[in-house]
Amino acid sequence: MVRPLSFTLAAGIFLLLMVWHGGAIAESDAIERIDAIQRLSEKDNAQALNQLVTLGQSLGSDTPYPIRRDYLSTLMDIQVDAAKMEAVETSVTNLLKLALANNDNSGVVLATAKSAHIMVLSGKTEAALAQLLAVEAIALQTADARALWHFYSTLGSAQLTMGRFEVALESTLKSLQVAKDYPKQARTLHLRSLNLLCKVYMAMTNWDKALQVIEEGLVVADEVGSRKLQGTLYLNQGATLANLGRPKASVEAYEKALRIGQDAGLIGLQGTALNNIGDSYLISKNYPKAEVFARQAMVKFKEAGEMGGVATAKSNVGFALMGQGKTRDGATEVRAAIQFSQEAGATTDQEAILGELGRMYEQAGLYREAVATIREQQALTVQLFRADREKSVATLQAQFDAVQRQKQLELLARENSLKDAEISNQRLQNTVTLLGAVVTVMGGIFVFFLYRRVRKSNRLLREANRQLEFHSVRDPMTGLFNRRSFLELMGKRSAGSGKTRREDDSPDGLMILDIDHFKNINDTMGHAGGDVVLVEVAKRLRSTVRDTDMVMRWGGEEFLIYSPKSNAEHLKSLAIRVLKVVAETPIAVGERDMTITVTGGFLSLPFSGLSETDCNWEKAMQIADMALYLGKVNGRNRAYGLNRLLAPFEQVMPVLERDISAALKAGMVELVEVMGPVSSQDEPTGSANGESIVV
Repeated sequence: MVRPLSFTLAAGIFLLLMVWHGGAIAESDAIERIDAIQRLSEKDNAQALNQLVTLGQSLGSDTPYPIRRDYLSTLMDIQVDAAKMEAVETSVTNLLKLALANNDNSGVVLATAKSAHIMVLSGKTEAALAQLLAVEAIALQTADARALWHFYSTLGSAQLTMGRFEVALESTLKSLQVAKDYPKQARTLHLRSLNLLCKVYMAMTNWDKALQVIEEGLVVADEVGSRKLQGTLYLNQGATLANLGRPKASVEAYEKALRIGQDAGLIGLQGTALNNIGDSYLISKNYPKAEVFARQAMVKFKEAGEMGGVATAKSNVGFALMGQGKTRDGATEVRAAIQFSQEAGATTDQEAILGELGRMYEQAGLYREAVATIREQQALTVQLFRADREKSVATLQAQFDAVQRQKQLELLARENSLKDAEISNQRLQNTVTLLGAVVTVMGGIFVFFLYRRVRKSNRLLREANRQLEFHSVRDPMTGLFNRRSFLELMGKRSAGSGKTRREDDSPDGLMILDIDHFKNINDTMGHAGGDVVLVEVAKRLRSTVRDTDMVMRWGGEEFLIYSPKSNAEHLKSLAIRVLKVVAETPIAVGERDMTITVTGGFLSLPFSGLSETDCNWEKAMQIADMALYLGKVNGRNRAYGLNRLLAPFEQVMPVLERDISAALKAGMVELVEVMGPVSSQDEPTGSANGESIVV
């Protein structure tokens, strides 16, 4: 690709000026030049690398430290995308030495985060996480937003790889918050955080939310001209669409990512796109084509130094070979990939590969191997999700195990079908002989027992149907309504008059709540203790709301209250009651009494006089969720509610949907803050009696 003449001349003049002044560079000019090259890397990584290397030749030991630090940091980003992994390691070492020599903690954090990022790419996730945690105290004290962003985003990526979704989400949201504090690259860093956030939602199988984040990311990528992030987002879009059952649209998204990777010289992006296209062929059982794309992906991943990608591609090669009847060779490739995932600590990848291997064994008729593989997968599933100890959760786990055991029995039954048929045939002959001998005497008795058996079967069937109906809309642990029940309710609302309703048409209330410090409860008291807290909080919430209100377990430690015909004053009163009833009386967990608090976000639906065409329930939930997060950031044990907009809808909503803090600072919305009760040991951070504060 030919560069524009004006740009080439500008670069040449810049270098001539440096030579004219004996290699001395004005600090502001050099930093501005590095920033320009960084922006260029979003569109043309190879060209940016060439220009940065040329600039580096003019830097010496007398060059001011801030210039050399920014130069090395930008160089590492571009080298990673260009798959120059050995060069990256050298740059990381140079930056760390430079930061230590200048007593720069921010530089140490930045170099450590970059080093951990390389470790995650090469499959050394546990080592990367340990390295990040070692500098966490320093990172939290740094005033350098860029270094702190790299710390949180790399931490979130490592936690995600290890299957720690809750803390990965928390770290990613912190990186989003920090991104806006680095003006030079605020939009670019925001875009990268959005990309990581969509990966977290995908790992949590929240496909709808992942698509929302991807769509927002593609808009930002177009604004900043980032080709590499645009390509990555198209990859995530393809994977999400595939899981939503839209294979054609999925492949189209992968192909867009591949073209971007080829145009911009992004090796890792090309590898992932090729591998995902191969996945599509695996799903459609076009195994020869799947093998071709998987092998091409493996070459690209090796070139990029992404060993985790190599393992994924290797597993796909194995599945493609098994599909073509080369079962032994294919299984060897897959087992090598599983071994790598195990050594890298990528338990989620290992569990997924084992599940697919079991299905391929079953397809090949190797039922014993399939059963053994499913048992391996079961062990990892239990390890990932830590089977809960309380009776209700134990029941749920038993149901899961029963399904798995049934599958194993079906596989074993196929393997032994001939023997079973012989035994069944012999039993049938014996039965026929016996019936023939006593048919005249026992005919009436047989009909009587048959009648009783039918009645019993019908009764059991009715009971099973009632159980299925209950569990389809209820959370098995707490007995509360589940997410599905709310989605069905909102679906009926949208199909009716909900789209045109306004706030003055007796609005409904939405309040989302999250138990504070729940991870610490699980860590100190175990998951059984955490379950005791969940059940007791659910019980207290049910006792607080009206009979017409609906309390749901939204997921994990999150709860949702839907309160029909609730104006702003009622919602505020409800928030006061909820915070009080949860925190006022300690919860007995084992031999300890624990004071539990919650943080919430709430608003009315319809919102602020808007019709639900302009602000539907999904947007309202998103805004309430951001209000909850704001409460977490500001100290927990409180609830934030949005009363109304203070500026035109068209002006406020784009800001509010993206950053509630920015909307508040700009005076666009009216916020109500409700404080929870404060214990005698705590310093109060606001009104302890539940009074509201309007911002």
